[in-house]
Amino acid sequence: MAKILKNTGVNPQQTKPRLWTFNFVLICFSTLFIFMAFHSLYPTLPIYIESFGGTTQIAGLALTSLTIAAILSRPVTGWALDKYGRKKIFLGGLIIFIIPMIIYIWLVPVVMLILLRFVQGLGWGIGNTASGTVASDIVPRERMGEGMGYYSLTLSISMALSPALALWLINQHSFRELFIACSILTALSLLLALFIKYPSIEKPATPPRFVFMEKAALRPAAVILFVIITYSSLISFLPLYATQQGLATAGFFFTAMALTTLISRPFSGIIVDRHGLKGYEISVIIGTAASVAAMPILAQTSTLTHLLVGGSLYGIGFGFIQPTMLALAIRSVSPEKKGAANATYWTAVDMGAASGSLFWGFIAAAFGFKILFHLTIIPLVVAMALFFLWRRTALLKET
Repeated sequence: MAKILKNTGVNPQQTKPRLWTFNFVLICFSTLFIFMAFHSLYPTLPIYIESFGGTTQIAGLALTSLTIAAILSRPVTGWALDKYGRKKIFLGGLIIFIIPMIIYIWLVPVVMLILLRFVQGLGWGIGNTASGTVASDIVPRERMGEGMGYYSLTLSISMALSPALALWLINQHSFRELFIACSILTALSLLLALFIKYPSIEKPATPPRFVFMEKAALRPAAVILFVIITYSSLISFLPLYATQQGLATAGFFFTAMALTTLISRPFSGIIVDRHGLKGYEISVIIGTAASVAAMPILAQTSTLTHLLVGGSLYGIGFGFIQPTMLALAIRSVSPEKKGAANATYWTAVDMGAASGSLFWGFIAAAFGFKILFHLTIIPLVVAMALFFLWRRTALLKET
């Protein structure tokens, strides 16, 4: 790990390779459209299920079925990307994702929706893993931190816009129009993916073995796992806590978070590319400190100011840590293992989201939301400790 980190700095005297190529723009917009379709269904499908006679538990099952399918598909996808190439796998994932979306237009019964969400989860796991791998192929290695920071903006933009637009669409029109819009977004993602010139990756003499997790990418994956465990508490329970505290909505938190994340993501990447090992340390320290500072503020939520300040701080923290760990996961492996590294990273994200939502649900029921948000500081501290512990261990082994 230390060798990897030491070799990621860029000599300022050297001419930096071009980042904003036509290919990079295509993969960013293709990813943005699929993210927007994905995030549009998160806040709206529970409403759809309840309007068709389903319960809150069944609505949760829809999310769980997608997450399980994504976790199952990612390791296989990583192996397939490295063995068979990027294009077919990426396009196949998008096709699997869009088929259920088109079927939703006919307003299917709840039971069928749950089954289709599992299928869609397979497509999501394949398409999302492939997209990140294609992006890491296109971005010059010398600008990997900056490039993946900009690529990760697609996630921030989607999270900022999609839920609000989707809720507006079902309120002003209907679920049918929502599913049509999501189908169009996915079709646009697929169309742009067709025009990408996929870089050729030299295949090793020995075909890649199937592994559930890529060993070299486990360290950044473990760090992001604990970061996402904290993040899951905000997604799952902050809206409920805000309502309980007499606020109309927690939407201002997510807006503030999205805005500061937009700024901090590319900035963290530039720091990493310029300063190598020190850049990673700076990004992790800033990211953890800002995230930790946000949680006591959110635990006291009673005014709009709490949501805005907490959201701004957490957005800075998440914007520094998330793309930094993604870049590190990719840089930890040789080019022919990028698929497996991306799969390992995103599997950790899925596992953190699923386990965190379940765990914090028990904590909220036993102790209440205020204690819950104070306790979410612990996974953040664990994440930073893991990063510095592993880095120190690697340096000791090297010397």
